[in-house]
Amino acid sequence: MPMQLFVQTFHDRFGILPPEGMLPTDPLRPFDASAMLVGSEVAHAHGVALAQAEIGPFLRTAPEGYLLVGFWGHGVQSHAFYYVRVDAQSRVYFRLPHGGVYMDNERAAQRIRLFLTRYFAIEPVLRTRTTSFVAVDAMGEARYRLVGKDGTTVELDRSLLVDASFEERFAPVLPSL
Repeated sequence: MPMQLFVQTFHDRFGILPPEGMLPTDPLRPFDASAMLVGSEVAHAHGVALAQAEIGPFLRTAPEGYLLVGFWGHGVQSHAFYYVRVDAQSRVYFRLPHGGVYMDNERAAQRIRLFLTRYFAIEPVLRTRTTSFVAVDAMGEARYRLVGKDGTTVELDRSLLVDASFEERFAPVLPSL
């Protein structure tokens, strides 16, 4: 039931179902009774890093198999949608602003919908064309680093939330797209 509630909330807020590849086939367990923040068993064992200052240390220490996804916020303005995943090839940390009292949440939802749809459409290609990638986009701050199988490296310190121009920005490691 917690996963169904999460998926329904995702749909209600963003107008789409979670893109293919975003959620595992195994259910995730809620971190609280509201089921708006769910995670893998590895995430429950390792703990969460939800504040901006915790992202760097978290990415250096989070174990493979870590997956956290959902909605969380504190105060009236610092609310976000989270997608955090660590596997053998990638470290992904998305903290996308949505849900704050003073935010234009409709506009934020449109941006998140486009961002997630485009990201998860290109991620399978990244997996075949790179040896590793880091994708961090958190409340306007970002760091992307992709290492192509030929050694080509793409580094970007610019949020892609507004334009979701993944293909254009990652073109050096995606030459035949």
